[in-house]
Amino acid sequence: MGRGDTAASDGDASDDASASDGLTDRSIDELMPDHRSLDTLIPGDRASLSPVERAHHWVLLSGRRESVTVGLLVGVLAGLLALSVVRPVDVRALLQDTNTAQTLFNSLLSGTILLVSIVVSISSIVLSEEITDIESQRERIDASIRYRGELEEYIEADVSPARPADFLRTILRIIDKQASAIATIAEGGEDGFAEEAQTFVEEVTAEAERAGETLSDARFGSFKVLLAGLNYDYSWQLHVARRFKRKYGDDLSEDQQAAIDDFVETLKMFATGREYFKSLYYKREFARLSSRLLYVSLPTIVLTSYVMLALDSNLFPDVTFFTLTPLAVFVSVAYTVALTPYVVLTAFVLRAMTVTLRTLASGPFVLERGSELDEFDWSEDDVTVSDFEVPTGEDKQRADD
Repeated sequence: MGRGDTAASDGDASDDASASDGLTDRSIDELMPDHRSLDTLIPGDRASLSPVERAHHWVLLSGRRESVTVGLLVGVLAGLLALSVVRPVDVRALLQDTNTAQTLFNSLLSGTILLVSIVVSISSIVLSEEITDIESQRERIDASIRYRGELEEYIEADVSPARPADFLRTILRIIDKQASAIATIAEGGEDGFAEEAQTFVEEVTAEAERAGETLSDARFGSFKVLLAGLNYDYSWQLHVARRFKRKYGDDLSEDQQAAIDDFVETLKMFATGREYFKSLYYKREFARLSSRLLYVSLPTIVLTSYVMLALDSNLFPDVTFFTLTPLAVFVSVAYTVALTPYVVLTAFVLRAMTVTLRTLASGPFVLERGSELDEFDWSEDDVTVSDFEVPTGEDKQRADD
């Protein structure tokens, strides 16, 4: 069962998806009539997440960066106003009797100009890498076409999907099919291999279900495409598949070995796609960060300059409303606006760093221990060091001669 022989059996199990993506699954359905496709799997219940976990996930990953920026700014403003209500005397004395506010806004003005200059300079350096000769551009395009051609060997379609979300969903369908095929073929082999393969396919289906659910409503170019790749832990699947061949290699039939090899190759395709889409995400996010900073920097600089002049004139009336003075409200709002460039940078960098931390490794290395690895984890009994001979002086003399 090589790659070409399993192309028909690695298609889509859904008739609707077959019509849209050009995938077929007649052979695999004959092999596994009770097999469910990703489109018919019941979405996982995410209502168990606590409000704190939902907020944490929204700030770091799923939320739009503009919305996260606004949320952080509202939090800063609410904190400043709350401080003015709790300690009104201290805040009033600080703003009226000292030059601290003017010094603070002067520092923010200088910092905003410096921050925007640095980010725009770095953006120019990043964009300069895209300016290459025609041969380099041709090689990049040829590599992309070859990569898509590898996927087309597994499906009955002339061309693989062009949209990233559909492309990754196609790979997930193939992974789901191939894992199920491994479990089905293993039923005729050793009992240990058959039992482990069945447990393995259940974990793979669950992982593919979660990633497929994220991709099902992903818009073109949205962060959900990358988020699905982050949620799919292919590293431990590579580890388990390679462990099958190592542990049961002498007892596996040619079909079983070929099925495992095809599964490993498909996981490698998914890993390559995830890393490539991650690099595209970084480029897009850095460009968006630069543009957002340019949009907010000029109004922020103008407002901060006006605040410094207004504070110097000291024209605010000495009245209070629920312990809040016009000066305290004005300074709180102005300070929040002056922080906008830094908060924009924070919102974008938080998600970029989260993506980096969640995708530190590319390959069969598992950096986080999960429950799904317990049955397939490594033990000292699984590895035996090969015997080797220590070269002697006579061996070295013979090698020199």
